[in-house]
Amino acid sequence: MNQLANKYGTYEKQKKLLAMMKDIDLILRTKGVKYSLCGGSLLGAVREKGFIPWDDDIDIMVDRKNYRRLIEALAGIKEYTPYQVNRYLWIDRIQYKDDKRHPLYADTIDIFVMDNCPDNDLLRKIKLFLIMTLQGMMKKDRDYKNASLAMKLCLIITYVMGKAFSDKRKFKWYQKIAQYGNNRKTRFMTGYTDLFKCLSLRYPSSLFDKINDCSFEDAKFMITAEYDSYLSTQYGDYMTPPDEKDRLSIHMN
Repeated sequence: MNQLANKYGTYEKQKKLLAMMKDIDLILRTKGVKYSLCGGSLLGAVREKGFIPWDDDIDIMVDRKNYRRLIEALAGIKEYTPYQVNRYLWIDRIQYKDDKRHPLYADTIDIFVMDNCPDNDLLRKIKLFLIMTLQGMMKKDRDYKNASLAMKLCLIITYVMGKAFSDKRKFKWYQKIAQYGNNRKTRFMTGYTDLFKCLSLRYPSSLFDKINDCSFEDAKFMITAEYDSYLSTQYGDYMTPPDEKDRLSIHMN
């Protein structure tokens, strides 16, 4: 494992995450679930052959069909393993059963689901608007420090709207909207369970057509064969590391 992780205080956390991911990978392969590393984990696999030194979680993505298989696979062996799937807001996270820390600080493998993005521009914008609105309604912690006046207003309005409905009801709406259009073939996919800043990003609908094994530390995990398209959309010039001041551990910070 990259010793630079010591510099960012992530070394021990990455050791735990790697052990978790080895177990989860074995379970998913046994159950025939196709997944791909994504986000910083996919970037680390391609650029570092392992963790980005300052990364403090593991991200995987699945299409909707494999998401259902993944949840069924983990639910079926829950009592035999130390892991469980917990939802925080709209994101499912795999973590240790006995880890009672807040989901943002626990050792987690975050699961992002890719759904079809409508080809029609109006439908795409409506779907995006509804998902963004529901994210605002579901958020529990709000940071207004770096938000513009318009963003602060949106956060306040959606917070007030969200108070009128239960978390269960809002999540049910979220899932229904995210899956809208999955019954027809589209040119692009979007991670509607992703972070707010990533909701407008679109990836080829062929993202999961071919999955390869990729070296990651001393293991091999699954990645999409179209990693270049994915990473270019996410990060632009993804092979150039960011400036030192931007090398932040998301959850630890």
